[in-house]
Amino acid sequence: MRLMKKGREKVLWAGKEMWGAVRPLSGQLSARLYGEYVQNMLRVLLPWNAVIAPGDRVEVGGAPYVCAAARFLLGHVQADLRRCAR
Repeated sequence: MRLMKKGREKVLWAGKEMWGAVRPLSGQLSARLYGEYVQNMLRVLLPWNAVIAPGDRVEVGGAPYVCAAARFLLGHVQADLRRCAR
């Protein structure tokens, strides 16, 4: 399942559509940070000029998510997304 979720998908938020690298969250630090929600979390790598903030509604591959955390790094933006209801 993990290999199937890796890849590039269209990410839609605030009326903007971009391609992002989608990775499932895994590991002890992620599990400690997000607790029981870790199985419903994705980490998305976006281009450096993406403006995203925690609380923003995001759609990845047609499924609704909410931005839980965002880190702005030199070459890209890393956003952790939590699955939510429509």
